[in-house]
Amino acid sequence: MPTLGVLVALWMMSFPFGAQAQFETRNEEGLGRNPAGVKAILRTKGARSTFHLYETIPIELDFFSSTPSAYSIELDETMNFAGSANRFEVSGTDTVFLVGSPYGNASAVCCASDKRYLTRHALTLKRELTDYLRFEKPGTHSVFFMTNRIFRKLGKQDDFGPSKLTLTSNILTLTILPDDPEWDSQQLATTLRKLGDPHVKANYLATIHSAKQQETETGQDFAMTNFVSQTELVTAQKSLNALDTDEAIHERMKMMEMVSKKDLEMARDFLTGSMLFQPLLASTTRADILEPAMCARAEEPDFGVDYDYVQWWRKYLVQRDHPELLRPFFNEAERQKKAGDYSVHVDKAELELLAKLETLVQSKKGDAQKVTALTIKILKSFRSDQR
Repeated sequence: MPTLGVLVALWMMSFPFGAQAQFETRNEEGLGRNPAGVKAILRTKGARSTFHLYETIPIELDFFSSTPSAYSIELDETMNFAGSANRFEVSGTDTVFLVGSPYGNASAVCCASDKRYLTRHALTLKRELTDYLRFEKPGTHSVFFMTNRIFRKLGKQDDFGPSKLTLTSNILTLTILPDDPEWDSQQLATTLRKLGDPHVKANYLATIHSAKQQETETGQDFAMTNFVSQTELVTAQKSLNALDTDEAIHERMKMMEMVSKKDLEMARDFLTGSMLFQPLLASTTRADILEPAMCARAEEPDFGVDYDYVQWWRKYLVQRDHPELLRPFFNEAERQKKAGDYSVHVDKAELELLAKLETLVQSKKGDAQKVTALTIKILKSFRSDQR
């Protein structure tokens, strides 16, 4: 499940000399601009500070206000741009990958609001840091959180954009251990067992059913983001996604969701493509393994390559060949430069994959050939419309 409903932008100090000091200065400056009496505390679940390289990192965000009814927090992260206006800053660039698209705007389906007053008692949001960034190598990393979801009073009723107030958290320091193949193997076995457990799935479905019983759409969104996302099934999906071993990546490929027959029929009728969330493909630090795995599956004669598959495939093709474009950026000028480069390379990757599909479709069989041919047609149509 998506967390915070966002595609998170990460800003990072990139100078090798004194980078940590500059990072700490930025945090101090951010704390100094916080609204009076309002705090955000970033911590890990259970106060852990050490994690395996391919382990999810559960975090908790506590929000407080020392003055009752003075400030509110936007809790809707699906239908509100303020709720999705969040980012992390990290003390290093060369060992961190961004999750999602680093160059899109905060995503939301406009418009709704669920603002609640902050009090002296913590309002806690449970998330996973690895839904926003991935550490590629072992080492010590410092992180802090910034958000524009805090408002004076309840803000304006018809304003669904980010707040002008920026709230900055404390610094969280983490130690990432070197890869441990024995831990990887045990984690994979445990995770696959959970994903195959009917009781785990039943609890997940029951939690979704409960979420949908909420009277309002914002209530449903809150339940999906804060309760469904913490079910054992979803946390197991995230654990499998975080495992970047060769064996785990191939398991992820086998278990990924495929576009439904109904969506394929819609794609055929309206010449459009569907994009799925794909929790098992949400991120990777090993595009050098994931992209070839996607290529190998696409070459299977009985596998239909749908539009969704190509969109994920092209992303990891770019990450494999141009990893620097998925690294955090220092400032807005660098972000814009990288955004332009990223767009160019995504387009080139799509052209490369389109040519590959036109070759592969000849060897496909039955429905697999029909699905792949439809994907080729959709890609060509989209490219023609963009000219």
